[in-house]
Amino acid sequence: MKPKKIGKLDVISIALGSIIGTGAFLLPGDFFLKKIGLLNTIAGILIGTLLIFIIENNYNFLIKKFPKSGGEYIFVKNALGKNHAFICGWLLTLSYFTIIPLNATAVPVVINSIFPNILKFNLLYNIHGNIYLGEILASFIFLFLFAYLNIKGIHFAAIIQKIMVFFLVGIILFFSAAVIYINSVSSPILIENLAAPFSLNNILKIVSITPFLFIGFDCIPQIMEELDFHPKKVSLLAICSVLIGGLLYIILTIITAYGVSIKTLNIENINWATGYTISLFFGKTGLIILGLAFLIAIIAGINGFYMSSSRLLLAMAEDKELPIIFASKKNNQPKNALIILCAFSCIITLFGRNTVLWALDVSSVGASLAYFYTSISALILKKNKENLLFPILGSLIGLLALSLLTIPYFSTSLNYASYLTLFIWIFLGFLLKHLKFKGFAYL
Repeated sequence: MKPKKIGKLDVISIALGSIIGTGAFLLPGDFFLKKIGLLNTIAGILIGTLLIFIIENNYNFLIKKFPKSGGEYIFVKNALGKNHAFICGWLLTLSYFTIIPLNATAVPVVINSIFPNILKFNLLYNIHGNIYLGEILASFIFLFLFAYLNIKGIHFAAIIQKIMVFFLVGIILFFSAAVIYINSVSSPILIENLAAPFSLNNILKIVSITPFLFIGFDCIPQIMEELDFHPKKVSLLAICSVLIGGLLYIILTIITAYGVSIKTLNIENINWATGYTISLFFGKTGLIILGLAFLIAIIAGINGFYMSSSRLLLAMAEDKELPIIFASKKNNQPKNALIILCAFSCIITLFGRNTVLWALDVSSVGASLAYFYTSISALILKKNKENLLFPILGSLIGLLALSLLTIPYFSTSLNYASYLTLFIWIFLGFLLKHLKFKGFAYL
């Protein structure tokens, strides 16, 4: 039977569900308001959105030229050869993959916020924080469930994703309208947040994590062979996803700014500031509803990055760059790649959320590298030399983001744990390339 393909709304849901994950709900309190400031955050996100639009123009050109699953890996292979394609694909896989356990370990956070400490039973050990059996089981359930749904078929997983994202956006918009209606724009706490000083350095900090904030819009090229419409329409869907994603980040930050000030965030130990704000105005019922939206964002992220990372691994394996085990299919889905991703996500989850956060910054490195390589590929492959503005700008943006993350001089650079994670992943990639020559099973 011919496998069912996915439509335009499915594509927007997959991209938006990948963009809006754990970060959109936790960063407003943990980072945006506490360390950056409300207006600096909004300015940084708007600049970041504009930069992503520029980069997307290069994706648009390459998608039309190479409408195949594998996205950036396929683009770079055709422009720069297999070695560069492997580097790009391998680090992009890290970017996608790290977000799966990141979202899985956020499941206990939201459940414990709604039902205080309900999952904190059977203390197992301590790794930069207590690890409880209840929290691990909750994370495992969602990892197993969405690996299974993806193996069952992308069409089925896409339907689930579409329903989840519809409710997610609806709940956020409802609460934003309700909070503004109740408090008006003259709320003392909001005014205090608006008074945070302007800081170019803080705006740059937001710009430096733009690849992480919007990673997911680029999942569309990974599923090109499973679309039921022409590739020419993909660009508009990607732009819509980025625009809606940027607005939702800003809306969630503004909602949070109505309930907690910078001073409060620095003095009190607030576990989830956005949830805290909603509970102030709507009580326990409001907290449960927003918690449901948070949970939807988490599992939509798990689902979306299962789809994109498994297909990237499949494309690399079919090109003999990774072992044949990643190329095995069931229901026309990359079954083994999904099982391996699920297994590794479970292992990482065992180390606890604080350890997973170490890998978070490297996600931005992989995405920045992919943006840089994609833009360079567009620059090389464009025959019309009059239209090189976007490839040049995209290359510079990717290079700037990489510099801000990897040059220790900048305050935005990686911490030591993130550098270590990055080097381990690079070493693992080197081994996989090397094992090819030792008779390891490749296609």
